[in-house]
Amino acid sequence: MRAAAAALALLALAACDSAPKVAFADASITLPDDPLDLPEGPGRDAVLENCTACHSPSTMLQQPKVSREKWESIVGKMRTLYKAPVDEAAVPAIVDYMVHVQEARPAS
Repeated sequence: MRAAAAALALLALAACDSAPKVAFADASITLPDDPLDLPEGPGRDAVLENCTACHSPSTMLQQPKVSREKWESIVGKMRTLYKAPVDEAAVPAIVDYMVHVQEARPAS
């Protein structure tokens, strides 16, 4: 039994006489510009300092309209679950800004 296993192993190894031919090509991508800037409003600086490392302005401005309490929950989730480096002292200003921007947005 042992000899048969050894023979099978030798046959399998014999079939692998050379490494597969793999060629890697350099690739690059061009990310789209996000020319949209954050509008003025209370707390804008806190958002710029704490949120734009991960979120583009267009992503932030396209969020569905939610309550102040929901924004507090969202920012809290970013800090605790995702470990975002958001200054705890900036959280009220971030929430104020997002609520302000959403209230200023025309109804669709």
